[in-house]
Amino acid sequence: MTRAQPRDALLAPRLVIASRNEGKMREMRRLLSAHPWRLMSLDDAGHDMQLDEPGPGYVDNAMAKAGVVSARTGLPALGEDSGIEVDALRGWPGPASARWMGESASDSDRLRGLLEEVTRLVSDDRRCRYVCVVALARPGAEPVVARGECLGTLVEPRGDHGFGYDPSFLSLDLGVTFGEASDAAKDRVSHRARALARLAQSGVLDPLETP
Repeated sequence: MTRAQPRDALLAPRLVIASRNEGKMREMRRLLSAHPWRLMSLDDAGHDMQLDEPGPGYVDNAMAKAGVVSARTGLPALGEDSGIEVDALRGWPGPASARWMGESASDSDRLRGLLEEVTRLVSDDRRCRYVCVVALARPGAEPVVARGECLGTLVEPRGDHGFGYDPSFLSLDLGVTFGEASDAAKDRVSHRARALARLAQSGVLDPLETP
């Protein structure tokens, strides 16, 4: 049985989140809750195609996902690409963070694999950063892109919150890993929060400015 939605929610402008990552969807819903959008998943919008990430960079991937979804649905779409960059590995794995071990690898597989690579190659330098790029595509308008970063250090996993590399990302802002941090604390300083805040500063998240 479908739950009835408040009339205001049904009248709100629709925004499709161009991602099938459940962790990212949860964060997007929290981070965009202050904006009067009716957020839709790909399934909500009837988009059942695989989203390609042509690369090589975050911007390419975020714009590709947003553009394809907006063109197919006729709605504004928000694409996102993010990754972890290890300073001593010259920014690797970066945009390949979710794919470098293959499609069948889990979050825990990739996390353990990254820690092993860092220990093997540069055990004394674990500085890293999270990077996120978001792109808003709208019918009849130029896409708008914003980037956010947060600095940290790679440590052995601590905590079970978040997703991806969060349990080993010791935030310089918080002094705990994102795996230990509450949602509210992470949402104040995360790369995704900062990218969306910069996107909001451009004015495009104001529905009065959105076609």
